[in-house]
Amino acid sequence: MKKNKLWFRRKTYGWGWTPITWEGWLVTLVVVVIPIIIRLTAKALDYEKSTQYFYTWASVPILLMGLILICFRYGEKPKWQWGVKRTKLSHVDIQVSNYKDGVRFYDLILLSLGWEKLFSRMEQTAYTDGTLKIIVKPGQAMSPKQLSFYAETKEVVDDFYREVLQKNTIESLTGKGAMGDNHYYSIQFKGPDNAILEVMYSPFYCDKEFSFNNLESDFDPYK
Repeated sequence: MKKNKLWFRRKTYGWGWTPITWEGWLVTLVVVVIPIIIRLTAKALDYEKSTQYFYTWASVPILLMGLILICFRYGEKPKWQWGVKRTKLSHVDIQVSNYKDGVRFYDLILLSLGWEKLFSRMEQTAYTDGTLKIIVKPGQAMSPKQLSFYAETKEVVDDFYREVLQKNTIESLTGKGAMGDNHYYSIQFKGPDNAILEVMYSPFYCDKEFSFNNLESDFDPYK
């Protein structure tokens, strides 16, 4: 499955998952509610208390195992982490007039510095150091550049739109307010010389398992 829609995101602190869509919350709610239903049903059938508790607690490990399997299927790959380390800058777009030579050049420079190539496609090639992405695209060298900055929460993005853009009559390129979801939520606007700037909330933007990075490469600059 290509993870273009995740139900669960890995926890920011510790190991495990957090539901981020209605499907994820529904599955979690079902796991919580079923033992309660079993307990109430056993009580209504006038079973002894020991029997009621047996059936109730016997269902818990089965339900938890099912929840874990669903999280592996519809969630990000879990790993232990304590917070998400990142820079305030999320990604830089670079336009190159000769795409093949440009990718070869950034392969040489970035890979030798320990960066990782996420994918290389006809329309773009992406590299990451784990906190920042550099995206190389075919185009004119003088094309507008793009800088994107991290926001800690979606509310920070909304506050930025109201308190900075609106109050200073800076036009948004994404309409009236930010656009996106729990995976990627952003506001774009123009800077001097038509540079495109973006403030975005995307807590796992550089992770290999994230949907934006889970693309199949279809471009080989060495052929």
